[in-house]
Amino acid sequence: MKKSAIIGIIILAAAIIISLFIFISGEDTVDTAINEYESGDYIDAIVILNRLIPAADYDEAEKMHYYRCKSLNSLAEELESDYDDELEDASLENREKPDFEKYKEKIESKLAKINSETGGDLSFYAAPKKSMIISKGIFYNEFTAKYRGSQFIEDLDFHELKKIISIEPTRIFDHVNRFYKKYPGSSYIPQIITIVFNAIRDGATGMEPNRDFLKNMILGYAVKYPTSQEVTRLYTSAGDSVNLRNSPGVQGTITGKTVDNELLIQLEKSMDTMQVGDTRDYWYRVATLRGVRGWIFGKFLAPIDIQKIALSSEIEVWALDDSFETWSDSNTPENWAHIPGADTSAINFKKESQGNLLVYNSRGIGTTGLYSRFNVSRNFRMVVRARFISGSQLTLAAYAIDRDNIFSLKLENEKIDVNGRSIPLHTTDWHNYEITSDNGKFATLSIDGQLVSGRIPPATENGFNERGIYLLNQRAGGLTSCEVEFIRIR
Repeated sequence: MKKSAIIGIIILAAAIIISLFIFISGEDTVDTAINEYESGDYIDAIVILNRLIPAADYDEAEKMHYYRCKSLNSLAEELESDYDDELEDASLENREKPDFEKYKEKIESKLAKINSETGGDLSFYAAPKKSMIISKGIFYNEFTAKYRGSQFIEDLDFHELKKIISIEPTRIFDHVNRFYKKYPGSSYIPQIITIVFNAIRDGATGMEPNRDFLKNMILGYAVKYPTSQEVTRLYTSAGDSVNLRNSPGVQGTITGKTVDNELLIQLEKSMDTMQVGDTRDYWYRVATLRGVRGWIFGKFLAPIDIQKIALSSEIEVWALDDSFETWSDSNTPENWAHIPGADTSAINFKKESQGNLLVYNSRGIGTTGLYSRFNVSRNFRMVVRARFISGSQLTLAAYAIDRDNIFSLKLENEKIDVNGRSIPLHTTDWHNYEITSDNGKFATLSIDGQLVSGRIPPATENGFNERGIYLLNQRAGGLTSCEVEFIRIR
């Protein structure tokens, strides 16, 4: 054998050995998986992440779980595009036709192979007009069980919102309401407003029970995005009991009446102006948040006054507004996680008409505390309503910008402490405790709306090493009782 051939064989063998070593040693990283995800190789991304997750630490695994969910969701969307025609033929309207079963079986066979390879749970879902390919939630449920307070959950929940709206379109406003309560300051509000406006345009039902929520959300959006296209379609009724008609013109049949000053959303506008009495104007097809629709003459419409809304105290948008209405289990409010190693039994709740009281009773057997990976900033306002019942000092709430910039409020009998400043107070009464800062360099403390202390510098404090919000934290040995009604942050 020629020397050159022998050298070639040696080089090839070495390359194979190196490749096997790289594969066996797991040289793939989370960045490799992310690159696969971003390039559209979703199956490869999931396979890599499945291999990496068991050996990853807590923070690395959080990111891996997140991108695994994202990859599976994107894979479902890609498959829906690939099987667009088949999903139409396999819609509920065609379930009595031979093609329904034919294409359903074809799609399910493909999904079974993908699920076997990825460990996912993609499924065929029969729906009107066009069936869907969805994940039943195996990766999502695993992620949320391990990382309840994760900064990534909002993004995944928005995808879940869009999915469930597709599955249950008759309950669109209920599902949007639930998401908004969980994320009132969400960056997805513009997309949600578009979803809501499209649903109203398409005649979706179920607005009446959600009327107040929809009004507050829409007006809050109008204040924040006054020049948006949706805001130009918002009017108020300039008159009580103005007729709404089924067509533009006074000859149209009356479909309902307005209520003075109620919010109206423009759906259409007549092509030409018309003369009614001494006024010439367009006709507008509008919808009320009561679910009433019809055409109204422009004379009876007034564009909403953004400045007036902005000055109104009724519209106050919080990025976090938690009255502990829902719980993951009897010891864990939804959207919160216990700090590692915490005595979870110290946290419980008591049902109230406006939410749930968070009830704290530590027994001294271990550390305690809830944590939320809230996206903190240096410009913030945090309000907590609570009362101290008895026992030793505990941290009611801490706002951790980073490990060296923390603002914490501690309660004990007849006294509070904010970053080392001790203030006498009858703490067994209910109080609204408010810490506010414009830049993170200094904060002010107000109690029940009254300024108590100013120019409070941030501090470094053991136990608050991660950015986010801490609630009811105490070291082992404390025997303390306390109740919290709500926490709000913006």
